[in-house]
Amino acid sequence: MSSRFGGRRATGAALAAAVALLGAATAFAARSVVKTNTGFVSVPAQQTRTLSVPYPDALEYGNARYSGRWIVLLPLPGTKGRKPRIAAVEALSAGEAEGGSLFRVRVRNGNAAGTAPVRVEVIATTVEPLPHS
Repeated sequence: MSSRFGGRRATGAALAAAVALLGAATAFAARSVVKTNTGFVSVPAQQTRTLSVPYPDALEYGNARYSGRWIVLLPLPGTKGRKPRIAAVEALSAGEAEGGSLFRVRVRNGNAAGTAPVRVEVIATTVEPLPHS
């Protein structure tokens, strides 16, 4: 008594495929949403700059996680001055500000005078687990 689809084996395979599809749909629905805001600042040699970047959807959801990071970038091509040393750039402070709604970085460029300014990229990230609570 086999059907044209192969009998019980085909039914079992179809059931396994349906269960796998349902599992994938459930995993997709339970994913987190990651949102980022980015800011840039140019820091001349022997100078200090502060940049604040707001977290996306800051303090809107109780189960969200917030993080931030900063990256030192070389000057754009054509910028006047000697090539800076990335190791001479340091963060004097980095962390949350304004009650947790901003990520703020204070950066010092310790390169010698006459060196091209470095660019600093500051990234504020919010991870919102779904469903929101």
